[in-house]
Amino acid sequence: MKVRIPWSNRQPALHGSALIIVVVTGGILGLITAGTMTLSSFNHASAVGRSDWIAAYQHAENAALWAAQQIADAWPAPGSGTYATANGSLNLTYMNQALQSGNSRFRGARVTIVKSNNTAADLYWITASARVGDKVRTVGALVSKNPASRVFDYEYFLNNWGWWWGASITGNGGNRANWDFDFRDRPTVNGLILANGAITQNGIPVNPFTTNPPFAGLAGSNPLAYTHAGVPREPMPNLKDFSHYIRKATNNIAQNGIWIGTNRIVFGVHTNATRPGLYLEGTSNAPIVISNTVVVPGDVVIKGVITGRGTLYVGGNLYIAGNLTYRNGPDFSTPPETMTPSNRDAWVNNNKNRDLIAFAVRECILAGDVTSSNWKTYCYDAAQYGLKFVGGEATLGEDGIRNTGDDNIPYLHPSGLVSAWYDADEDGIVDGNYDYNAHLTMTAARAALIHRYPTNASGAPAAYNTVASNNMNRLDGIFYTNHAAAMRLALANAIINGVLVSRDEAIVFSGSLRINYDSRVHSRYNRDPNLFVDLGLPVAGRVQLTKFAELPPDRTNL
Repeated sequence: MKVRIPWSNRQPALHGSALIIVVVTGGILGLITAGTMTLSSFNHASAVGRSDWIAAYQHAENAALWAAQQIADAWPAPGSGTYATANGSLNLTYMNQALQSGNSRFRGARVTIVKSNNTAADLYWITASARVGDKVRTVGALVSKNPASRVFDYEYFLNNWGWWWGASITGNGGNRANWDFDFRDRPTVNGLILANGAITQNGIPVNPFTTNPPFAGLAGSNPLAYTHAGVPREPMPNLKDFSHYIRKATNNIAQNGIWIGTNRIVFGVHTNATRPGLYLEGTSNAPIVISNTVVVPGDVVIKGVITGRGTLYVGGNLYIAGNLTYRNGPDFSTPPETMTPSNRDAWVNNNKNRDLIAFAVRECILAGDVTSSNWKTYCYDAAQYGLKFVGGEATLGEDGIRNTGDDNIPYLHPSGLVSAWYDADEDGIVDGNYDYNAHLTMTAARAALIHRYPTNASGAPAAYNTVASNNMNRLDGIFYTNHAAAMRLALANAIINGVLVSRDEAIVFSGSLRINYDSRVHSRYNRDPNLFVDLGLPVAGRVQLTKFAELPPDRTNL
């Protein structure tokens, strides 16, 4: 028979099963909760670690920028220094506040500045480290103090409207304009063409995708690679204040100066108060020697054979009265900018000790006989490009470029002034168009202020047409002015070996014109700082970042 168990007697068994279920379920939930909490803690720690990792890099980068500012402002002569938040010598306010805050994970930063011992002047290595939590990041930077302006990266740079009109023009190197760049008759361009505005043909913008380019050479064969419109404007150096260059010129009087042959005529700075200008004429036997940084406050008249390495700063006009050629210059028969990069660097290295002279001119560069009707007709009176019609600042507008859409439109200046005037040369004066008699031609009164200027039988300054000639076709050197470069090169087949940088340009040649960029000045491709040739060229900024990279973390004293 079957034994019947009363329901009441079954309850304990069921209660036990429920307890087991509750215990098991609770255990599972506990494991899940613990796992979730562990995962949450892990995710939180990972998030904090990532945040610390990013923040450490930002602090290291800020420390490097702080060091660059110290170099720009007051870093002394060759030496090195280490600065840290630990002793207060790295004085960034936000870092100090973070260290004093109990809520910040920032633990400290350190930066070291070391003057490079290579041949390049004013080159500094910066190494900066920062710690946030237990994360450390380190960055390194190579910084140049008072670097040469980037306008010298091009054979032809116009701070206005660039124009190459003529099939017989050949350029071996890069070219840039801070407005439009116009071409006619298909000149040859073996290098870059960069324009802040448009690249045009007879004033009509060129589409490199659909239009046959109005130029030949490397740029013509591959315009997509070599031509770029709408690039940023490149700031020009300001030569209103010569104090920086005078300091450089007087730092080493024994080496900075000008000689004619073995006769020294300038010691760093030309200091003749009654005749602040200087006349220079060199021959193969007695060349003009320019060494390091030299300053002449007035006009300079120059022609003949030159030699040396350095930059001559001219406070007035530079009058080039005839051919100006290196005595010991490089061979440009195969232009270095048409070589492979390795061959070009070899050319730079092989020629780094040969003649290389720059002219940095506060006013205008004027080549040929400026007193001749031929020069005036071609360089000053010409309707489309002559200096008679350019140079005025009263209506330039905010972009500082004539004949653009903002001309005559007033704008707010940083000083609070509202007007359409733009101080293109930063001299604080509203300049008008170039005035032939006041700004350009060589008068007897102007010549009387030039030391060593030739005189006639009566002792008065000789007529300029006995000193200068338009029959010239050769210029060697780096030529810079933030005003006009006007040249009448009447002797056939003109050659410029070097660089030409100006705001306005009126170069009129006969036959052909070839510009060969001097690659020793180039700042874009020199991978070895020891290839750098320091000419003391004009600067447009106080520091320049040359290299920047992250380095293995350095935890020293962090």
